[in-house]
Amino acid sequence: MKLFNYFLYFSFCFFCKNLFALNIATVDIQSLIDNNADYKNVIKIMQSSQEKMFKSFELRENELNQILKDIEESKLILNQEEINLKIDNYNNEFSKFSIHVENFNIHYQNQVIKIRQQVLNEIILLLENYAINNNLELILDSTSYLIASNSIDITEIINKKLSKKKITLDYENFKKN
Repeated sequence: MKLFNYFLYFSFCFFCKNLFALNIATVDIQSLIDNNADYKNVIKIMQSSQEKMFKSFELRENELNQILKDIEESKLILNQEEINLKIDNYNNEFSKFSIHVENFNIHYQNQVIKIRQQVLNEIILLLENYAINNNLELILDSTSYLIASNSIDITEIINKKLSKKKITLDYENFKKN
């Protein structure tokens, strides 16, 4: 029985060390994406493209406001049927405009998601290579843990490798239907 206990004790000491010895690293994915030069450049280009549409939206909104103002002013002159016709026309135009603006917003949200996904795919490839080359068994995103030592944070290493890569990011401009 003593021999069995010694054997169990030594087995536990030698084999448990292997069970708990993990090579772990952490990385801040959000920071890598947000600070990537290619990502920043395409977002700036996209925003300047959106500025042109914002101006056309502003013009159309002013036109709709003028139509509404004309309706208010014509209430004294026109009969109820004519006013209702103008109001219906305004509501239809406003509805079309609202749908157009909503489609514009959705389009650019989807484009940003697509671009972020492209950058994320590049980061994942870099992380996979880094994990293989450095015998890492686990890489956690900074949002997946509470506290960790800065010595296991590989964000800067991956950021340097990512900045050396030229990522071709593009987007589609919004097309008016």
